Amino acid sequence: MDTEPATDAPREMNRTAVLAAMFAVPLCCPPMSLLACITGAVSLRQIRRNPNLRGRWLAWSSIVVGAVCATVMCTLLWTHGLGLLARGPTPPLRALMDASPEAMREHWTGPARELAEPDLRACAEQLRSRYGELLSASASALRTAPLKPVPGRSIATLPITIRFERATTEADLGLELFDPITGSTVMRWRSLRVIDPVAGEITFPPGEPAPPPLESANPKPAAPTKPALR
Repeated sequence: MDTEPATDAPREMNRTAVLAAMFAVPLCCPPMSLLACITGAVSLRQIRRNPNLRGRWLAWSSIVVGAVCATVMCTLLWTHGLGLLARGPTPPLRALMDASPEAMREHWTGPARELAEPDLRACAEQLRSRYGELLSASASALRTAPLKPVPGRSIATLPITIRFERATTEADLGLELFDPITGSTVMRWRSLRVIDPVAGEITFPPGEPAPPPLESANPKPAAPTKPALR
């Protein structure tokens, strides 16, 4: 008596592949996209070891989507501010001290990038005659402030410390975050204030308003205390 052939049992969906697809859904989150790539690769390895599991196409789709989204978002973040903050304040100040119009157009926006070489050289010589050659610049450890624009303006202030040959001084860099008219992202340096209580402040570029003052740089005087009632 002939017996009927046994039917194949339905294969189970690999749970790691489903998890990878969930990580790939947030398209604008690089950490989640990287997790989609990792869990997708783990899922393919599990499916290869266990033929009863399915979900290979889901794992591959998660890897491709995760890799593309992570690459695109990291590139956008780098070009729209992350790279600028990672490079620090030394490159824009070096462009000013070198009086290089090409470098100014790379790091600055507004009137600063339109200055000709003679005008840049005059501004650089003002700093050089007072402090000497530029050595380096970094975010200030003495003054901290959130990198956000003040109300009504598109410029945020970054407190920095500049090291010259003959002095180390505090300064403020004005960072234009977005175009106030079009709303498009700018992320370029626009203005500079060198804080010098003895010789006086230096602002750059000429005619441009200095970066918005920081409360930490200009602390408010304490309110007078009232005598206790007896």
